[in-house]
Amino acid sequence: MRTMIGRGGRERRTPAARRITRRAFLKAGGVAGVTAAASGWQLQPLLSPQITVGASPVTLNYWTGYPEIEPFIKKAAEEYAKTHPGFRLETLSSTLREMEAKVSAAIPADSGPDIFDISRTITIGLSDADLLPPNPPKVAAFVKSGVYDQAVVDWITWKGKTYGIPMMDGGRENLYYNTKMFTEAGLDPNKPPATFDELMAAARKLAKYDSSKNLIRSGLSLRLSGQGSGVADKFDFIAYAYGGYTIVQTKAGKWHNGYDNEAGRQALKFYIDAVHKYHVDDPKLRHDADAFVSQQTAMLMRESWVIGELKTKGPDVLYNTAPIPRAKRWGANTWPYCIYVTRTSKSPDIAWDFAQFMVSPAMQVELIKTSGWTAIRKDVDWGPILRETPQYKAFLVWPKGRGFFEEPPVPAFVEVQSKMADRLVAAYMDKSLVDNPDGIAKTIHATAVETDNILKKAGVYGAD
Repeated sequence: MRTMIGRGGRERRTPAARRITRRAFLKAGGVAGVTAAASGWQLQPLLSPQITVGASPVTLNYWTGYPEIEPFIKKAAEEYAKTHPGFRLETLSSTLREMEAKVSAAIPADSGPDIFDISRTITIGLSDADLLPPNPPKVAAFVKSGVYDQAVVDWITWKGKTYGIPMMDGGRENLYYNTKMFTEAGLDPNKPPATFDELMAAARKLAKYDSSKNLIRSGLSLRLSGQGSGVADKFDFIAYAYGGYTIVQTKAGKWHNGYDNEAGRQALKFYIDAVHKYHVDDPKLRHDADAFVSQQTAMLMRESWVIGELKTKGPDVLYNTAPIPRAKRWGANTWPYCIYVTRTSKSPDIAWDFAQFMVSPAMQVELIKTSGWTAIRKDVDWGPILRETPQYKAFLVWPKGRGFFEEPPVPAFVEVQSKMADRLVAAYMDKSLVDNPDGIAKTIHATAVETDNILKKAGVYGAD
């Protein structure tokens, strides 16, 4: 959807052997200050306005792959225009996959917008091919000023330069559980599952069947199909807890699979048991947030945006959130989602200034209120939000001992996840893997070999 709102020097190239060339990128088609007071929030710019729009109106174009944050973008533009008369913003939103394809094609052709937000999955290739400019000095200083966790700064850094301004976290996943269903099943809603054994046990009590033993309400909704990154990411929720991850880095800086081990086998076994052995989930049922909002599942592991869905589509659902269970380790994926300014922006200074305004403390609060997504700055008072919606606590107040894991800065990771997901989706449907450790090990090994082959082809593979 496209709407209009508001009032009437190049970076040094890296050595060719260590970067993606423009031709290679095109051939590949791309890679698919004011803290809120307790009594309320006052929308103000981060700093006193230093950028003047001028006598002539300035219209910038903004693209996003998250339609649910478009109202927030519009609100930010309206607020910014109050102190920058003549500023106008035109927005374009689509599904995430459509926008990934659109950005991947438009940026190399210099036909993109002034500003866009998207994941590093896409921008890492653009940055490596010198198709996306690094942050200007003032913006680089801001993102390194302490307003973000160091893990976030590391995430946006590529070969010594920072790219983009972190706006929200697309990770920090947690467990959603229906408290009414817990009570009805004899489970204590104040004691959510803390281990994966407890999670499976609770799912078995929460699942509902008809007289023919067909599952009609899942105890736990898992990602059994869909886009590559989504399937692989959700697999890692469990694999990480058991000590694995899709790819891991060697001391020499190379990469290899990190799941051809007990962690990967335990994660696949969890899925197989859930679908076939205990039948607490079924591919025929509704899944993901739709299932939780419509109360066709009792539990779901997902990000904070589901809270926004529940407010608008399931206001009567009784639920709470808790950290995803732990095993050998305890953590969640952090996936900073950033705002970028293109090299062809008509007014780059204004574009960068507006982007920085979008992540001011007051606007970070507005982002959560408007979209449900987790804002990412660490210097914001979340008290008012938590009093209004306590379910955000699991996303905003990080417990001691729970860490983060990050998507690796490897352009080939997109292909790794895509190929891995194809094999995982097929494996999830394979009933012969029930109580079959050898079969599970064989499936995991074959998948991991393919992962390593992709890394070898990309020239980044290395063994420990």
